[in-house]
This record gives sequence, structure tokens and C-alpha cells, in this order.
Amino acid sequence: MRSESMNRVFRCAMITVLVALGTDIALAQETEPTPRVTADDYSRAEQWLRPNVAKMVKNVFVIPHWIGEEDRFWYARETADGQDFMVVDAATGTKTMAFNHGTMAEALTTLGLEDVVAADLPFDSIEYTDDLEAVTFSAGDTNFRCRIDPLICEKAAPDYNPPGVLISPDRTKGVLTRGGNLWLQDMTTGAETRLTDDGEENFGYGIYYGNWKAAVIPRKRQGTPQPPMASEWSPDSSAVLVTRIDQRHVAEYAWLETVPDDGSFRPKVHTARIPLTGETPAGADWFVFHFPSGEKVRLDLPYEKLFHVHQDALALRKVWWSADGSRIFAVAWGDNIEAAYLFDIDTATGGVRTVVEESMTPRMDTNSTSYNPPNIRVIGDCDQVIWFSQRSGWGHLYLYDGASGELINPITAGNWLVRDIIHVDEDKRWLYFTAGGREEGSPYDRYFYRINLDGTNLTLLSPEPADHMLTGPGNDMLAIGGASGYDVVSPSGKLIVYNYSRVDQPTKTVIRSTADGELVATFEACDASALYEAGWRDPVEFTAKAADGTTDLYGLMYLPPNLDEKGSYPVVDSQYASPLTAVVPRNFLMAIYGVPAMVRPASLAEFDLVSVAIDARGTTFRSKAFSHYSWQNLNTIGLEDHVAVIKQLGERHPWIDTDRVGIHGGSYGGWTAFRAMFEFPDFFKVGVAHAGVGAVHDMYPDYHQAAFHGRPVYADGGRLRPTATDKPINYQNADGSVQAANLKGKLLITHGELDENVFPATALAIVDALIKLDKDFDMVYYPNKPHGVRTAFSVRKVWNYLVQHLHGQTPPPYHITAWED
Repeated sequence: MRSESMNRVFRCAMITVLVALGTDIALAQETEPTPRVTADDYSRAEQWLRPNVAKMVKNVFVIPHWIGEEDRFWYARETADGQDFMVVDAATGTKTMAFNHGTMAEALTTLGLEDVVAADLPFDSIEYTDDLEAVTFSAGDTNFRCRIDPLICEKAAPDYNPPGVLISPDRTKGVLTRGGNLWLQDMTTGAETRLTDDGEENFGYGIYYGNWKAAVIPRKRQGTPQPPMASEWSPDSSAVLVTRIDQRHVAEYAWLETVPDDGSFRPKVHTARIPLTGETPAGADWFVFHFPSGEKVRLDLPYEKLFHVHQDALALRKVWWSADGSRIFAVAWGDNIEAAYLFDIDTATGGVRTVVEESMTPRMDTNSTSYNPPNIRVIGDCDQVIWFSQRSGWGHLYLYDGASGELINPITAGNWLVRDIIHVDEDKRWLYFTAGGREEGSPYDRYFYRINLDGTNLTLLSPEPADHMLTGPGNDMLAIGGASGYDVVSPSGKLIVYNYSRVDQPTKTVIRSTADGELVATFEACDASALYEAGWRDPVEFTAKAADGTTDLYGLMYLPPNLDEKGSYPVVDSQYASPLTAVVPRNFLMAIYGVPAMVRPASLAEFDLVSVAIDARGTTFRSKAFSHYSWQNLNTIGLEDHVAVIKQLGERHPWIDTDRVGIHGGSYGGWTAFRAMFEFPDFFKVGVAHAGVGAVHDMYPDYHQAAFHGRPVYADGGRLRPTATDKPINYQNADGSVQAANLKGKLLITHGELDENVFPATALAIVDALIKLDKDFDMVYYPNKPHGVRTAFSVRKVWNYLVQHLHGQTPPPYHITAWED
């Protein structure tokens, strides 16, 4: 037994130890660094996500809809409570309500619609009747027709649009594909007539080849037939142009749906016939079917010289019909985009005349970006042709004689770039177009011009120092710069309507005269007050030199709040470094939504990160030499310029820490993130690559690679893969599975298992290589997800990864709540 004295000693010793331990714990708590990024920062970052930003701005892009042949248009004006339908007299800029919204709400309620309020009517679009005395629209599953004055509404007959039928302009007939054959349907009786009998499942008329628009799985899931692929009716409904695809020789490609969408337990296999690099792609022929005879005519195109079938493009890039359906005028790409043609096609015989032909190395672009339709127009019945070419070193327009194919005159010229043909006034022989680089400021800002077809009287119609948010019809979302195509010029040809803005100036929408650009009215302005009240900070524009030390590059910085110039801030390169476009925001709409990367740059700035966006050499909307820098350089994808620019920014701003640089991106941006971590491992310390191509040899043959990096060349000198395991010798520098050995930093790889655009296997090849190399990396594999994955989890995962590895702290516990997936 212990003596009482010993117990007293023991108790005193224990008290002393506990006091000491308590002191140490208190000291540890006092010295533990305060987290730099908190849950409050995440909350502020969440408000800059696109669905949330969209609620904080009104009328950031206004689309006018001309009413009949009058110089009046309607538009949907966004309000705090919903939207109003407004009509504008373009000659004066006077605005009135299109109709009485309160009476409209009452009328629709009477007809059975529920919860109808005047401030936010249950439809987004209207169409005026021919007499302009009524409007028609759809609300829910019901069509309505409402007389305007007095306002009286009635239910209208439902549209008859049977699935899978391509309906003629006069709505008397339609064509559909069944079992590889083409059928004609009478839209009045529903009776069907078989037009072909030699089609089959993989050699059929109007069938979809395996990787058309990377959407075979959604099409199969939808279960409803699709209208014939890439087919088009003549304006007079007398004929239809239809493709016939031959993919019998193409092998099946498979995706595994591990967690089936229908709730079942066995993984499902989805397949499509898709060639890989070095394999022969599907073939395509074109036919015209005439009515009422049903006669089939094959077009005698020079198929051997034409562009092969690719994921999102066929050889015929744009077609026009003559009014009577007797002729087709078609712009076509040559093989590997090394030539372009304009064909004049006799639809009765299939005979083809080449009107204009031009070749160029390494490629013959027909627009400032190959994402968009050709900047080429046919005047009359091919009396004359407006042709786009970079033959001078800049993208310009040329006028050709449609009969002889001879050049008449250049229309535009100079060290600047035509962006889009907007409108051609054939009577006045005026051409309207957008261009960049002709005015002071950034060469990426679009300005609107009018010029005579003989190249005289070039007139600037949009004098504001800003980006004029105009785009050509049919332009791709990745290349439109925050705009949607619409009819800019009024029916009389006297007036134009457009939106303009800057990254630090909300949108204004104006009407101007086509004669001299005189301002008629500023009839709408974006209300961004809620955005700024929430703490929005405009990004900062900058210029810097490319890695060559001479070429000017343009970019944006999204800066942290309460920036301390004595502090130190890591950098994140937010990018979509595709050679097919340029993505640095140039207007307010794109600035608030951000670069099409994995996460919004404005959100990253809330984490004390400097988020930069850079358009490097090899991207679009500059000179031919600038954009063609990407030729055979897809392995670095312009990243040498990104490195050079970020270093220059660090020299200008000592608070930028160029020893802590991260990069993130999806799709082409995922490819670039891989390339950054493998090609510049000492500079980029953290990378997030979503849906990134790991290499080119294990993907489908695509002009994104072959026309920009060179056709594949194998060891035997051929272009077709000799064996199943051969890789092109000229693609070795872009093989991520080999270059994975260079990885030094932290890499997060994410991919959707049903990605048809970038196959999961190409990213998993890098994963396999990293595992074999015993390299540390992280991965999120999204079950049952396609190419684009942007969910609350995926966004938070990227945020956490960048915060953890650029700031060296554990991310705060936070979950995004106000998300609309």
C-alpha cells in the first residue's frame, strides 16, 4: 500500500503533468495557423456559379424578332419578377407592350392553365400571324392563338410532328429512315411509300454513323426515331437531299454502364461503329430524291478528293438550294481540310461543276474557326460567290464570278480578320460582316461593318469601343463569344440592332442606321445591380508577350477580394486551349460566366487564387500565322505561351507566386491539363484534367488532330494502322501514356464512363501508365455520366483539390446547395 505521503507526492506530480500538458495544448492551439480559405469563402464562391449569376443580371443579351416585313420587332424584356413582351418601332426606338399581360393571364387561366401571373407568363416566345393581328405560342403541351386587340385567346390545333420524320417546307410530306431505307410519308393521310429497297442497317439512307455528334447512347435511350441525318429539303418541297452512310467495315466500340440508369444491377454495354485513328472511317454518298416521282439521283461528287466522315462534320459543310429545287450549291472540305470547293450541282442528273476551288497548307480554313459554318455565300442562282480565304495571311472575303469561277475582286483586305458574314443585301449589293483587329484595342473585339461587293465604301456601323456581340447563323456555342445568331438587319434594310459590352461594362442594346451608323436609340440596358451588390469584381484585362518575345497576347485576371499587395497568391490557369477557338472573355456576358473550363474563374478568386485566362498562339481570331502555330504543336498546345505570360505577370505583380501554379480544364482543356503536367512538370504543380484525351492514337480519326498535327504516319510509311498495337510515329510526342513518366505534381483525373466525345479508355491509358510507374495521382470516375460533368460534387471536388494543393490546407467542410444540375 502507498503511504499517505506517497499519495500526496503522486497527486502533486499528476497535477504538474496535467498543467504542463494543458499549457502545451493551449500553445498548440494558439500557434496553429488560421486556415486561409474558409467556409465563408466557399459560400461566396458558390454565388458566382453560372446558375446563380444568371439570376443576378437582366437583359444581358437581347434578341430582336422582326415582325413580318415591318421595321418593328418584339423581344422578351427580363424583369425582377419575370419577363415582359415588348414591341419596338425600330425607326424611333419607341417601346410598347406587345399585348396586355394582365388580360393575357386572365384569358389563359380561363382556358385551363394554372398559376398564370401577368409578370411571368408561361411561355418564352411568340409568333405573329400573317395579318399581324394575333400571336401564337405554346404553353405546356398546348398551342394557343390570341388576338391582340381586343385580347381574345383560344386553343389551337396541336402541331403534327411525328418523331423521325423530316417534314417538307409546305408540310405536305416528310421522309423517314427505317431499316436503312428511305420512306415517304403523306402528312395529311399518314400513308407511307417506300423510296428505296437496297438499304440496310449499316449501309443505309439517312442513318446515323456511330460517332455522329457523340450522341449514340442518348439516341438509343430516347428510343424514338430520329429524322434522316444531315438531310435537307428544297425550298419548294419538290426534292430532298439525303446521305447514304456505309459503315459496314467499321468495328464496334463499347462503353460500359456500370450503374444502370434504369435501376437494374447488371452493367450494360453500349456499342457503336466507330473507327480509331489509322482505320478507315465510314463512307458517305449523297442522293437527291424528286417528288412526286420518287426518283433517286446520286450526286457525282469527287468523293475521292473529299473530307472523310468525322465525328461532327461531313464533307458538305453548307448547302443552298435554288428556289425551284433544280440546283444545289454546296461548300465542301477537301481531304484533311487541305482544300475547299464550291460545287454547282444539277439535281436532275447529279452532274457537278466546280465553281471555286482553293488549296492551302497546312489547311484551307473556310471561316475564322472551323467550329463554324463556312464564311461563304452564293448570290442569286450562283451568279456570284462570296468566298473566304486566308491567302493574304489574314482571313478576308473575295468576290467570284459564278459562271466562270474567275476572281472578280477582293472585297476586304488589310491586316485584320473577317469574323462572320452577317447579311448580304443583294439588291443594294451591300455586305454586312463583323471583323476584329481593324480598330484600336484588342483584336478580339468584334466590330460591325458594311461594304460594297466591289470592295468600296467600307463603313464602320458600330463605333463603341467594345465587343459587338454579333455572330453568324449556325455558329457553334464554343465560338460565338456569348452571342446567339439572329437577323441583325431590319426587313427594309435601313436599320440594325445589336448588343455591345465589355468585361467591365454591362450590355447595352442599340438601333443604328445602315446608311451611316447613326444612333437611333439605346432601347435596353443590362441591369447588373444585384451582381455588383453581391460583391462582383470585374476581371482585369492584360497584355503580355508570347514565348517568342514579340507576339502580343491578351488575357484576363480574376483577382481575390481584399487583395494584399504584400501577400502571396497562387495562380490557376483556367483554360480551354483548343486550336479551334479562342475563349478569353471579351464581353460582359462571357466575363460573368467565365471561360468554358471545369469551374468558374470568379469562384476560384474567392479562395485567394489568381485565376488567369490566356489565348495563346495556335488559337483563332488572329492572323493565319498566329492560328496555324498549332500545326504539329498539339503536344504543347501553346502552353509555352501560358508559361511565359504567367511569369511576366509574376514580374509585374510581386504578389503573384509563380512557384505555385495550377491548371484545370475539361475536354480540350483536359487534354491541355495533361500536356501541362507532362510537358512543363517543373512549372505546373497542380492539374485537374476532366474528359481529357490521353493520346491521339486511341481516339477516332478527327480533323482536330489530323489537320492540326498531321496525318498519322506509321512505321511502314502508310496512314492505316498495320497491326492492332501500332502507333503513329509522328504522334509519339503526344502520347500521354508514355509521357506520364514526367509527372511531378499533383494530378486529378476525372471522366464520365459514358463519354462518347472523349473515350474513357484514352484517359484510363494514362491511369494505367501512372499505376505501372508507381506515380501518385487522384481520380474520380463518374458512373453513367457523359462528356460534360458539372454537378455540385464535381465542382466542389475541383475547388477542394486546388485549395488543398496550392494553399497546403485541408479544405473546409462545405457543400454546394444552390445548384441546378
